[in-house]
Amino acid sequence: MMRKRRMAPGSLIILLPLLLILFCFRFREMGSRNEMQPELQTFQLGDGWGYKVLMNKKVMIYQPTIPAIDSLRPFPSEASARRIGSLVVERIKKNQCFSITTDDIIHPLSD
Repeated sequence: MMRKRRMAPGSLIILLPLLLILFCFRFREMGSRNEMQPELQTFQLGDGWGYKVLMNKKVMIYQPTIPAIDSLRPFPSEASARRIGSLVVERIKKNQCFSITTDDIIHPLSD
C-alpha cells in the first residue's frame, strides 16, 4: 500500500536557509539595478553594420543582420543599426516583447 510522505518540520528548518542563501547569491550575481540596464553597441561588418545588446557586460543579443526580412543582409549604415538597436533596448527596458517586425524596419532603413 502506498503511504503519503509528509515533510518533517526539521526539513523545513534546513531547506529555508538554503533557499535564502541561493537567492542572495543569485541577487548579488545579477548586480545592482544600474548594472542591469541594457547597453547598445554597434559594430561594422565587411560591407555593413550590426548591433549587440549587452546586459551586465554580457552579450544578450547579437544582431549582425537586418531582422524580419527574407535575406541575410547587414544594416546599410550605422545609423540604421543604431535606430533598430535602440528600439530593442527601449522595449527591453519596458519589459515588452522586443521582436522586430518588417513594419519596425521600414522607416529606419529608408534614410
